[in-house]
Amino acid sequence: MYKNLKLIKIPILLSSLLIDINAEEINQETDIKLDKVIVSASGFEQDSDSNLRNVIVIEGSELQKKGFNSVEQALERIPEINFVNFGLGRNVDMRGQGDKSNVAVKVMVDGKSINMLDNSHGITPINSINIDNIERIEIILGGGSVLYGNGTRGGVINIITKKQKENAFSIGIKGNGYNHHKLGGNLEINMAKKINEKLAFNFNIEGFNIDGYQEGYNEKGYFINTKTYINPNEYSDLILGYNYFKSKNTGSGYLTKAQIEDNPKQKGNSESISSINRPEITLDYHYYLNDQWEFDLASFWQNQKINYLKDVSTMGFGGMNIPVYQDGSNFEDTITGVNLKSKYNYKNNSYLVFGYEFANHDAKRTSIIHYDVNIPNVFSINHTMTTLMDMNKQSHSIFALDSHEFNDIFSISSGARYEYSLYKTDRNYISKMIISQAPKNNTEAFSTDNKGDNIAFEITPNFKYSNTGNVYLKYERGFISPSPAQFVNKDQKTQKYYSSNLDSETFNTFELGMNDFWWDFYGINLTLFYTLSKNEISYLGNPHSESGAFWKYYNIDQTSRIGAELNLSQSFLNDELIFRQSLAYIDAKISKGVNDGKRIPYVSKIKATAGVEYFINSNLSTFLDLAYYSRSKDSGVIDENTGKMSKNSWIKDYALTDIGLAYHYKKLQIFGGIRNLFDKQYYTYQDSVNNQYLAGNGRNYYLEFKYAF
Repeated sequence: MYKNLKLIKIPILLSSLLIDINAEEINQETDIKLDKVIVSASGFEQDSDSNLRNVIVIEGSELQKKGFNSVEQALERIPEINFVNFGLGRNVDMRGQGDKSNVAVKVMVDGKSINMLDNSHGITPINSINIDNIERIEIILGGGSVLYGNGTRGGVINIITKKQKENAFSIGIKGNGYNHHKLGGNLEINMAKKINEKLAFNFNIEGFNIDGYQEGYNEKGYFINTKTYINPNEYSDLILGYNYFKSKNTGSGYLTKAQIEDNPKQKGNSESISSINRPEITLDYHYYLNDQWEFDLASFWQNQKINYLKDVSTMGFGGMNIPVYQDGSNFEDTITGVNLKSKYNYKNNSYLVFGYEFANHDAKRTSIIHYDVNIPNVFSINHTMTTLMDMNKQSHSIFALDSHEFNDIFSISSGARYEYSLYKTDRNYISKMIISQAPKNNTEAFSTDNKGDNIAFEITPNFKYSNTGNVYLKYERGFISPSPAQFVNKDQKTQKYYSSNLDSETFNTFELGMNDFWWDFYGINLTLFYTLSKNEISYLGNPHSESGAFWKYYNIDQTSRIGAELNLSQSFLNDELIFRQSLAYIDAKISKGVNDGKRIPYVSKIKATAGVEYFINSNLSTFLDLAYYSRSKDSGVIDENTGKMSKNSWIKDYALTDIGLAYHYKKLQIFGGIRNLFDKQYYTYQDSVNNQYLAGNGRNYYLEFKYAF
């Protein structure tokens, strides 16, 4: 079987992952069809060979093979992807966005954005997506503004979920543990029923109960994923989807540096319990007018609620550690959207895509902080601070992208987008303080309305110099518009809100890329890029100060990101032995203003990976993966008056090793392995100024069984 296996042409091969092979196909004595289909380059399904962009494709079977429990865990091992934690959770990062990653990397599910609106607290909810319900993940590095609009400077990640229309029933069980005598895992049931040629259903439910590497951490909950497929005729299809995610998360908070170096598994210095609920409804209608015209209408509604049921930390007060409670705090994001687009194939390998997008994004935030200080017969304080925010952004966009093949050697892609947005922010702050029985209350309210428009465009000439190789140039102008929260500042002295005067961030990316496949066994992909950003948004101040929060949003004069991405692969023994190597380099820094030359925090200059996969026989394969992350700077301290960065500390470098086995026999699949084989210690969060750290996952064992009836 594997003698017939042919590697996917670059750049699909150079995703560093293998092709999707299911248990039944492995035991058939027939060739595997390798005509890959991607949607992220044009917004419509097309063969990967007709794509002018460097799109990385990760197959769902590869995610399953390596025993990942979450999308975050899987993406972390991809050469061009990093994760950034700047205090409230981890966000996916590409091409050095640092603490802007949650607004500068767009994450979509089936073409629908899931990014949060709240820039300072928003954690893109990638782990609310069931990894076992993923068909593939498509990644566009550095750009995508014409098709996908705001917030794509780092790139676009499009998660494509499974479409199952044929009768099927399977059960899967997955176990994992961190070598501290606790076992967690997942239980999955998947069903699909084809009623007739015009109607089919798919239902997937998966429950999980997983303990973390650090004591006191646990996550439990479930996913529900459903799809109804309606095919009225041979020219159209309709998909109605409903997804629901619910989890309850328990954590023990940060460790000091002394604690984390002594025992990174120990409980932290605080206690928190939170819940997440995320329902989603989608409706996708596709119509083929003829061989040249196709239309797509997608509409969706999604809602995410994060409730902090219990959150206890401490603050220093007069030499004492005082408990600070945040019970009752919550975040809610609701997105309603419509995307209407059309594709006109006017000649072979040439097409025009154009369309209109509407999105209404509401976000609500409630923050309740309470603490008591009581020194009998001397002094007492009872203080409750409540912040209420209601934010809205409504966007209208039109776009067009043309890809034209002039001849067998030269083609060019170009397009533009216009986006118009309306913003509204309502903010209320209530402070109730009793100092030694003397009440002192303060109430502030502020509302602002804003509007703005932005333009994006790109041009990408492509030269095919051989049957297997091509080189392309890309210029792209894109934008990141402010979030509603960023239009409101708070003065330190008066403690009054006032409007900020912000411009949208704009960026210009210049990219040179080369893809080739030499001698039927050696693949190479090389990309050089330079991104220059103007008016990148940052802020001064401390929005969490118990003595009086204050902040000021402002535009940084200029930032630059320059880098290179190299992927190599080699296959031997009729593709039974495959080696892969990658190197990603990024120099991200501020290039104008008071912080000229300063590195952008949380960005590693180098990420390198290497891997080998060996197919022992048609049923059994094994792999070894290595990944190295160079050191980066933490956020340090920013002077509240001048905005100058200082006292940044290094986040240490680290290397991870994963090994595993995959076994297929008829309808049974078994996967097992060890992640972080050598139990290397590293940090997923570091704040050296406040002496707060979180440890990355240590050695982790996993085992998964799946049987299809």
